[in-house]
Amino acid sequence: MNTFPTTSKENYLTGRAALNVPNEDGSFADWHFDEMFLSGRRTPRVAGIDTEQTFDLLGNYGIRECSGVLRRFGVDIPAQQKVYTATHIRALLDMVVFSLHKGKVPHHVSVHDLIDSDEEITEMKQQVLHLKQKIVDQVTLSLLTQWEQTYLSN
Repeated sequence: MNTFPTTSKENYLTGRAALNVPNEDGSFADWHFDEMFLSGRRTPRVAGIDTEQTFDLLGNYGIRECSGVLRRFGVDIPAQQKVYTATHIRALLDMVVFSLHKGKVPHHVSVHDLIDSDEEITEMKQQVLHLKQKIVDQVTLSLLTQWEQTYLSN
């Protein structure tokens, strides 16, 4: 069992950890839930603590409280503890922004491998459009556009 770090709406589970948190309907984006949350071998990454904060570009979009769903899937979380996580789309966007901040194309973020519903793909595309409108640095914008053309277009 992992001991959960303290989370909040500003410091939430993100990246691969968030991709392994199921949606309310039980669907997953990634398939390593047991390894991430039940094995005791992984520590979830927390935005703003273990990674950069992305609020400047993404605001509070896609952050949810998920302690109930984690408990339902067998994770031992104290009764009063709330756990905030990025939605699957926010987690992917965070991963993209983390790479962009390092001056890299986020080749490791392959959307179609992790999201398969048309609605989520459409939402991801809309969020990338919003993200592009907020980026002023042309090199960063170019890196995002390269990623978008390779990993998000049909």
